[in-house]
Amino acid sequence: MIVDISKANESLRFLDNKYNDFHNAEINYSLTIKKIKFFSAYGDYARVKFEINKAKRFQYFFKVKKQDKLYLDLYSAVYESLGQNYNQLIRKARRILNESDKSDKYLLLQCRLVLSNCYTEKGEFEKAIEQIDAAKRLVQKMSAAYSFQVANSAGQVYFFSNNIRKAIQEFQFAKKLAKFHHWKFAEQYANASLGEIYLYTNQLELAKPYFDVVLKNEKSTELRDLFQVYGCLEHYYELKGNKDSTYYYAIKRNEVDDLLENLRSENLVFELEKDFQTESNQYLLEEERSKNQQLRLILILILMSIVIIISISYLFIRQKSDSNRVLQLQKEEIDDKNKEIMNSLTMKESLLKEIHHRVKNNLQVVSSILNLQSRNVHDPEALRILEEGKERIRAIALIHNQLHLNNDSAYVEMGAYLNKLISQMRESFSSYNKQIEVQVNVEEINLAIDYAVPVGLIMCELLSNSYKHAFSKRKEGLIEIKLKNNPEKSLNYELLVKDNGIGYKGKTEFLEQSSTGVEIISAFIQQLDGKYTYLNKGSGFGLFIEFAIDERHSKFN
Repeated sequence: MIVDISKANESLRFLDNKYNDFHNAEINYSLTIKKIKFFSAYGDYARVKFEINKAKRFQYFFKVKKQDKLYLDLYSAVYESLGQNYNQLIRKARRILNESDKSDKYLLLQCRLVLSNCYTEKGEFEKAIEQIDAAKRLVQKMSAAYSFQVANSAGQVYFFSNNIRKAIQEFQFAKKLAKFHHWKFAEQYANASLGEIYLYTNQLELAKPYFDVVLKNEKSTELRDLFQVYGCLEHYYELKGNKDSTYYYAIKRNEVDDLLENLRSENLVFELEKDFQTESNQYLLEEERSKNQQLRLILILILMSIVIIISISYLFIRQKSDSNRVLQLQKEEIDDKNKEIMNSLTMKESLLKEIHHRVKNNLQVVSSILNLQSRNVHDPEALRILEEGKERIRAIALIHNQLHLNNDSAYVEMGAYLNKLISQMRESFSSYNKQIEVQVNVEEINLAIDYAVPVGLIMCELLSNSYKHAFSKRKEGLIEIKLKNNPEKSLNYELLVKDNGIGYKGKTEFLEQSSTGVEIISAFIQQLDGKYTYLNKGSGFGLFIEFAIDERHSKFN
């Protein structure tokens, strides 16, 4: 368990220097597994991918123990399923849990925490809490650092399941552990988490002291925790109506975000250069050994053979050497071209992710500016238009954020996107003080951005309409959302958004109203070449939309 990332990074650098001249695949494999654990905890998934590939190469040079291979299988599964296919990750984690040696408490603990995170992301909180309880039983016989890790994971689960009291208890227990053991960085993480809980439960006066403690001890705080605190303070001052402080912390948050990206890029470049140098030295050593073997062979042949046999052997060896040289040159040329292609693809993928990251940041800045501007607007209609525009910008920014986090930056996983969109809108309409349940039934569908944006904005507008109008006379309500693929139909995608509210009572059809939101829905349905049907029988109102997307612009997990 890593409680001080800076010290962990220094330890890894020390081990790197110590074993730099050792060409032992087993030692390098063990060191690479430690790096994977470190960069997973730090959130640097580019380095995780790089170290996983290195570990897989080392496996070809020695027989890996079963337990060591299970570690690599777990981290590979976590990286490959990052933010996308949680069902597949659950299956793999359960397999590793069953196959692992029961005395390896650390691997069993990591499997439980991975399963807890997956169930939390899927909204299956009872299963997530079961895994947390199993993890707590494991850490009873482990060091306090692992109890700290489990307490933080438990706090996250209870927070997202809306059990605020238990979430606070878990984070306070984590803080107590960190303070007792003098883990400064870990204590700052716990302070940031407690402040965030109080902030998003509108207990502003309880949240602020925790943020002040973090800023007071900024040198003992990791960059990722500073990023979290700056974002919370931006929201805090926005709620307080302090425009200058809101803007200041928005800028600080973006500066820390850029620092994190630069730090990860610099570390990756350093590792790539070091790895290239190591492979070059190994290649020169092997080449020297090969030359020495050839010389010894020639000497033995000279001593053991007569002049004729020596002559024939010499001619044969020279001819073979020439052929090998030609083949080697061809192989090197092919390898160089393959490296150029891979470098080009890696660069383009990195550039595309950076573009999505920058677009997301710019959209968030625009949203923050709209927030500031809305403070000076007193006309209710103008204020409503600004709020609706802000929600649309945040919906588009969320898509670019998903593309930035995904392994495949060309597609958006609609299930994860929709869950985050619903959480975002639930926060936006929290002032309505209504208990609105949103039931989501979305297949594991990935859409290209040209289709993800229209579908996302249609769902955003319909959700906003239901929140605002469907439950005006009620405190509770239900909104149902379905998105599935039906390949047997020409219009192979079906989208349903329906509520059980008061229904639509207008004199004109719903999509013939003269409002910006309705015009956006109509425009995007036309852009998708879709057909729509009203669901207005009985209680509530709904819209059923059918549209077609070819295989080039969508894929399934």
